[in-house]
Amino acid sequence: MTDSEDSYNESAIIQRVLKGERDEFRHLIDRHKNMVFAMLMRQVGNHSVAEDLAQETFCRAYQHLKKFRFESSFSTWLTRIALNQAGTYFSSRKFKESKRTESFDVQTHDMGSSDIQHSQERKEIFAALRSALGELSPKLREVLVLCAFEGKSYEEAAEVLTVPVGTVRSRLNAARLEVKKLIPRSIFEA
Repeated sequence: MTDSEDSYNESAIIQRVLKGERDEFRHLIDRHKNMVFAMLMRQVGNHSVAEDLAQETFCRAYQHLKKFRFESSFSTWLTRIALNQAGTYFSSRKFKESKRTESFDVQTHDMGSSDIQHSQERKEIFAALRSALGELSPKLREVLVLCAFEGKSYEEAAEVLTVPVGTVRSRLNAARLEVKKLIPRSIFEA
């Protein structure tokens, strides 16, 4: 199936949903659920939270589907909704409380001592990175997630964020500098 056929099929599905065939939305969920979950998982680092945010992303998409203008791909529009959900999570009390507590990881507990140390160091790095992401302004966090974690080009990120490519570049640079300030150097020197 070519991109234009895929896009046409997606547009046809959206049109059917808008005409009242609500069950057709399942096709859109099936097509995009892995991408949405993976993006959210890389941001929040917690499987259960990423699942909740992905579900909320699709609920929002369904509720606001009539606002979809077919000017960009459905994937781009959905990515924007998912980024908004992540932003809401990072500003929530739930996130702020989770930053203060670390959960016990059974897999780490069962490893050998050198594996435990390596795993613990990785956990500390990822926890510091997630914490730093939560401290960034939404504009910086969004561009960092799209370009650094999702691997989107500057042009793709600009389309999702509806900003010029130059703005993506400057925000990405600012985000990298801010993360560098927020993550303690000692984490990487262990």
